[in-house]
Amino acid sequence: MSRKTLRYYDEIDLLKPSFTDLKSGYRYYEVGQLETILLIKRLKEYLFTLDEIKLVLESEQDQELLQTKINQKKQKLTQKMQEYSLLLTRLVDDLSTLEGGNKLMSYLNEIEVKLSEVPEMNLLFIRKQMNVQDYGKYAGELFAKVGAENLTPTAPPMSIYHSPDFDPENSDIEIAVPIAEKTDQTRILLKSLCAFSRYEGSYSELASVYSKLIKWIEEQGYKVKAAPFEIYQTDPAVTAPEKNIVDVYFPVEI
Repeated sequence: MSRKTLRYYDEIDLLKPSFTDLKSGYRYYEVGQLETILLIKRLKEYLFTLDEIKLVLESEQDQELLQTKINQKKQKLTQKMQEYSLLLTRLVDDLSTLEGGNKLMSYLNEIEVKLSEVPEMNLLFIRKQMNVQDYGKYAGELFAKVGAENLTPTAPPMSIYHSPDFDPENSDIEIAVPIAEKTDQTRILLKSLCAFSRYEGSYSELASVYSKLIKWIEEQGYKVKAAPFEIYQTDPAVTAPEKNIVDVYFPVEI
């Protein structure tokens, strides 16, 4: 651990020396502090922030707190490993495309778009201006309501994107479940003709499907009539990211 790092840890009260020489400014540490230094280094390797490390040290290394925090890091690292695994797979596929003499974005030609008539649906919904990171929280609230009130789903859950320009940090998103029962908390989604594409894979690649749909709508002479929506044919909580299936719809008119 460098002297610069030790000085900084002293300044932020993360690791105070046992004694500081006022004349020379030298900091002195006890042998017993080596264990704390090793713990700090270990937690940094686990991607703990300095604030998180400070919380652990101030708790006098509460083992239950430490276990909780490490479990949280494990979950995040596992998610990152999955994301990097998918990224590596896509990178290898792109290299094969280039080595085959094809353009990198030629995969867009494989995305199929067609017209589909979506029937009228009665929706139980939550509509919020939200960050996509909060999506799971609101979806959980909606599904809990379905279970608590013994409502009858008639189709898979869906999301409707009302903002004209999607911003992952702040967009008008409606999360909905089609149900049989009509209540004061439901609304009708009218029957509509839609440009439709089914996508299988990680949600991170959905932008390609949206791009293809928008291009197809323009080329075919249609106009977007209402907010686009997604219908989820698989549950991401129990499905591998590369196996997710989502149907993307754009209501259209001539």
